[in-house]
Amino acid sequence: MKRQPDGRWRSPRQPSNASQAVLRARWVETETIRLKQMGLSFDEIAARITLVGLGQAPSMVAVPEGVTFPAAYRITKQACFKGFRRAIAREPALEIEEMRKLDNARSEELYMTLQPGIRKGNTRSVEVGIKVLDHTAKINAYAVPQRHELTGKDGKPLTLVQLLEAVGPISDEDNE
Repeated sequence: MKRQPDGRWRSPRQPSNASQAVLRARWVETETIRLKQMGLSFDEIAARITLVGLGQAPSMVAVPEGVTFPAAYRITKQACFKGFRRAIAREPALEIEEMRKLDNARSEELYMTLQPGIRKGNTRSVEVGIKVLDHTAKINAYAVPQRHELTGKDGKPLTLVQLLEAVGPISDEDNE
């Protein structure tokens, strides 16, 4: 048997009744996802949702019918983050591909706005353009894994003995 959100048992033929708190939480999750897609930080999202709850700002996602907010409604950035994680966990894996497409579209738009500066030879525009292309390569997983190697003064790879000499003696206290 399943339970109602308030903990009471229900029969299989009885629909579940979502409380206002559950509906409000689902709305917060949806609003957080939408605002995160726009690129806002969790601090900004918490402030925005608080304003919506107080009736001082419009919401991005329609508030469900019958849902009201307490008079002194506030939400923290941690609560927004938890709602974001719950919403992402509930979404199918296809959402990741959609997020990748969204990120690619953002990167393309950024790169296109940098084009006039790149064509003029603006050094800063070129640097930012390279960073955007690097980000796109990482998102789409076509960046080649890099190998990092420590070298000595002579340019040859460090041996374990040389590394231990450079680090110094390791005491037993460090191991605990």
